[in-house]
Amino acid sequence: MQGLMMDYPLTLDRIVEHGNRIYGRKTVSTKLPDGAFHRYTFADLCRRAKRLAKALEGLGVGPGDRVGTFSWNNYQHLELYYAVPGCGAVCHTLNIRLSSDQLAFIINHAEDKVVFVDATLLPLFKAVADRIPCVEHFVLFNGDEATTKLPRASLYEDLIDGASDDYQWAVEDEHTAMGLCYTSGTTGDPKGALYSHRSMYLHTLGSSHPNAFGLSELDVVLPVVPQFHAMAWGLPYACVFAGASMVMPGPHLQPEALADMIAGEGVTIAAGVPTVWIGLYQELKARPRDLSCLRHLVVGGSAMPRALIEAYEKDLGVDVLQAWGMTEMSPLGTICRLQRGHGALSEEAQWDI
Repeated sequence: MQGLMMDYPLTLDRIVEHGNRIYGRKTVSTKLPDGAFHRYTFADLCRRAKRLAKALEGLGVGPGDRVGTFSWNNYQHLELYYAVPGCGAVCHTLNIRLSSDQLAFIINHAEDKVVFVDATLLPLFKAVADRIPCVEHFVLFNGDEATTKLPRASLYEDLIDGASDDYQWAVEDEHTAMGLCYTSGTTGDPKGALYSHRSMYLHTLGSSHPNAFGLSELDVVLPVVPQFHAMAWGLPYACVFAGASMVMPGPHLQPEALADMIAGEGVTIAAGVPTVWIGLYQELKARPRDLSCLRHLVVGGSAMPRALIEAYEKDLGVDVLQAWGMTEMSPLGTICRLQRGHGALSEEAQWDI
């Protein structure tokens, strides 16, 4: 016997529509290459994602086609996170740290039809541009006509300016593929992990749980973890789902820039790998900032040194959350939060845990 409660597919368009309807005034702030901030709302994100989805269809992108992204964390990249799955295609995030040989292999193996490239990364991308015959179109962020050096290339804003936001999301089956992340693993060529709408929707629910990231409408989140690294640990979906404003760092990953963003934008949760937080700690010790806004520093990718966890908590009053996962897990697996019973332990024992 089946229940009679309403049933609908868990597709990602429902997350951006939810963010638009309930949290339309919440903001996405992006630090642009020139250091200025671009700011807009979740309502703007939803509207532009629909225009982008329509434009993708105009480029011949159809259900199941792969669309590559080669970019920093920014609002345009965020729009692709919703527009590409929303039109039934697959968002393939390309790791800008890989060698040209690995990049060429990944793009050809995935058979990307369109690749979006941040113009600031063109010097890196040009090394593979003539080795990926599967790509029919290139689209550039943050560029102009003078920087459009790729064949069959167009500018991002030109692409979406002519598209309508009167768009009906084209995916209905929650088992449809939505994202593709390659992981180099330990042997052989990189392997692709293919995410479904359902898997990412459920990952969003899990990561938003109070014992995980615990995101809420009160939060301002800084994803330092790259959008090309296991889809930024799912934060671009979890933040819109929970109504948490986002601060996208763009190419500004230096400790001084991150410290200024945390203090200046009122960041409550920041997420990244240990090397980022080692540099930030040194910056904050040398030039202190007011970090009273920051309630959690989420660490993943590798183990945070115990001494650094202790230093952040004792010297700066910042709580550290150690996370673990794999690309193949969408990617979060566990997050270490002390439980109520641990409160009776000494500080040393708590840091050991």
